Amino acid sequence: MYHSTDKLLEKGCQVEQKEKLCRSRGGESCAFDGAMIVLQPIADTAHLVHGPITCCGNSWQGRGTLSRKGTLHRMGFTTDMSELDIIYGSEDKLYRAILKTCETVNPRAIFVYATCVSGLIGEDIEAVCKKAEKNLGIRVIPVNAPGFIGPKNLGNRIAGEVLIDHVIGTTEPATTTPYDINLIGEYNIAGDLWLVEPLLREAGVRVLSRITGDATFHEITYAHRARLNLLVCSRALINVARQMEQKYGIPYVEVSFYGKTETTRALRLIGSCFTDLKDRIEALIARHEANLRLQLKPYSHLRGKRAVLYTGGVKSWSFISALLDLGIQVVAVGTKKSTFEDEEKMREILGEDALLVEDVSASNLKKLMIEHKADILIAGGRNLYLAMKEGFPFVDVNQERHSAYAGYEGLVNFARDISNSLSFFCPPVSTPTVVVSKRNEPKDLLVDPLKHPQSIGAAIALQGIDRTLPVIHSAQGCSFLEKVLITKHFREPIALQSTKLFTEDVVMGAEQRLLEVLKDAVLKHSPDLLGVIGSGLTEVRGEDLQMSLKEFLKEQPDCRVFPISIKEYEGALQEGYAKAVESVLRVIDENRARPGTKTKGQINVLVGPHLTPGDCTELREIIESFGLKPILVPDMAALDGSRTGFSALTSGGTTIQDLDRIPQSEFTLVIGPAMEGPARALQEKYSIEYLVMDSISGIYGTDGLMKTLSILSNTPVPERFLRQRRILVDAMRDAHFFISGRRFCIATERDLALMLSRVITESGGQVKLVVVPVLPERPETIQADQIIEGDLDDIQGEFDLIVSSSHASDRAGQLGVPLYEMGFPVFNRIGYPNRITIGYRGTIDIIQDIANLLYKED
Repeated sequence: MYHSTDKLLEKGCQVEQKEKLCRSRGGESCAFDGAMIVLQPIADTAHLVHGPITCCGNSWQGRGTLSRKGTLHRMGFTTDMSELDIIYGSEDKLYRAILKTCETVNPRAIFVYATCVSGLIGEDIEAVCKKAEKNLGIRVIPVNAPGFIGPKNLGNRIAGEVLIDHVIGTTEPATTTPYDINLIGEYNIAGDLWLVEPLLREAGVRVLSRITGDATFHEITYAHRARLNLLVCSRALINVARQMEQKYGIPYVEVSFYGKTETTRALRLIGSCFTDLKDRIEALIARHEANLRLQLKPYSHLRGKRAVLYTGGVKSWSFISALLDLGIQVVAVGTKKSTFEDEEKMREILGEDALLVEDVSASNLKKLMIEHKADILIAGGRNLYLAMKEGFPFVDVNQERHSAYAGYEGLVNFARDISNSLSFFCPPVSTPTVVVSKRNEPKDLLVDPLKHPQSIGAAIALQGIDRTLPVIHSAQGCSFLEKVLITKHFREPIALQSTKLFTEDVVMGAEQRLLEVLKDAVLKHSPDLLGVIGSGLTEVRGEDLQMSLKEFLKEQPDCRVFPISIKEYEGALQEGYAKAVESVLRVIDENRARPGTKTKGQINVLVGPHLTPGDCTELREIIESFGLKPILVPDMAALDGSRTGFSALTSGGTTIQDLDRIPQSEFTLVIGPAMEGPARALQEKYSIEYLVMDSISGIYGTDGLMKTLSILSNTPVPERFLRQRRILVDAMRDAHFFISGRRFCIATERDLALMLSRVITESGGQVKLVVVPVLPERPETIQADQIIEGDLDDIQGEFDLIVSSSHASDRAGQLGVPLYEMGFPVFNRIGYPNRITIGYRGTIDIIQDIANLLYKED
């Protein structure tokens, strides 16, 4: 077994220009982890951990290394040693596990790792591996790096020794060139290697072997035939480079590909080794640096920003260089994971007065950020939640990250992520110009229409009024197709009847048919309310619904029946919904209403069509938490799945008694601009003041709701909502890494588009396009670069996510963009009616759903 000082002391890691002891011990993981970091990226080999579940269970799939050569690096294999294994020994179990691993995944080779427990009890994994190798006919290689022998850095070097002793030099390549190189210590974190290799090919060199990011086992076996080694992380694998130089005569150079300065320096070092490529490389550098200047222009606002940096190894000084390339001042650097040589390089870049800090505890990092007025913390994942909880902009540069930062292109990614984090925590004050595109003339053809008729909006609204029978005065297809679509969306039985007009009714007049249907409905179902919805057919024919219902009331004077006159050839779902609500409010019984008296704490809540049944329940509970008594109109919670039995009438929602109490309310809260018409009608008739809330989602919209309810109730915001707000802030900070800077398209009805645009913008997203069926009166309330009155076919451009109904699934597929389903109709997703989209809780769900979708795409 190796001893820690044997590998920690290395020529080439210099202290006082000779020897260097890599000093990091606490808080940087162990030798086992270090060995896995080096070897596990070899994606066609299995990595079997011999120990209790801890070592494998806590580490597998824990690193951001990527590969196109296999998937075994993402699998976990362990013997899961038990107490009996520890008492009696488990070498036989290990042998069987090796055989089973080979049978299960057919790897090119198997690395077997000792751990603290197996090392402590003296398991001879070398003998077991030798026996298994002879039996299986593939390489089975022991890795003696139990965690207790030293820090991660030691494990890196032990893994390097394993490659030298067991892998490198064991086969020959099919071909060689004079320009073959190896990359040593590059693990392809987040795809870094894939941004570097194209540069190397363009420079005229061939990567013979990758050690070990995106590598195959076979390519490492012939690494000894390269002409040059590029040592990317000298701290980890300096021993490999030195031994290959001594054993095979391969020179090495230490390089970094983080930032423009270091990438250019690395390319020039290659040119100095292959002198006939020097001119070619200089031309490459000129091209890429010129292109880089153009790509970095949008990030000129980063100049003058201040950063605290804490990472390790080559990154500790090369990211200083990258930050300086962007014009960002590095005000402090954490050095706990850095070597003395790293510190020397830091001082070379920053000057002798550079603030290098050994204490990188959370409290001290926070102190550094505040005292030095830093704008952003650049560090590893373990510091992420310090930044998130304290509200510091943050970019992860360690192995858990999701963005590639190597090479010239990587510097652009780095600038983008810094800019996105700064923009999220400190959004720009200026309001961007919105481009609004309205149809000057009606389209001759709608392709994949976003628009739905007013009649379906009216039918939906009436589902939230208890014991109501909506009747569509039309041919039977109208009610049938609308009922099918509404049922698919809500997954509930829908109350909707039709007068089923035929040719004779259209020719001779449909009034008699309407009266017959209404009389039959009263006789069979005894509804509290009858809502008669017009249609394109009856509007064009000129049917007078008001007059027809007067005739009906002569025979049924106690029946509350009301017409909903709509025009199918204008407006859309929102208009029909609002007209239905306004018509419902006209049937308030004046004799029961007592409009001159007010009920303390009672408020009307006019609910817009963009709220789900789950939203209505949430909204009621929020309002009642302030001691207020809300009357929701309509109360779409009737469609939340709580109905029992089947009825031709609507069941649940706003009752007729609720409607009669509306005039006694002290105030009307209007959720969404679409409902201002009904609120204005209440104000004119009953002198009830109202407030239109454009959105009650997002942090600012919900804050506005809480403030309004606090004023109306004269009570403070309850603690549970303050806690929900803190959770939302935390969720937004977590999600902004995936949402900030992403391009969104929203294609929904207006009020939902308004709400979503604000939630996405607050989370750092860029709403590039909003498509609505009808433009709002105030388009500027929607936060987007462009707003179009159009259809799903008008979704054109490059987006990272489309937010629309299930009808947009084909369009999203054509564009190769994921779809987040919201709006009407949603029939490809179970549970949509019960989801919450308002308040702090609903906003948390939305942003986490979106972040997870984008994370999955990444």
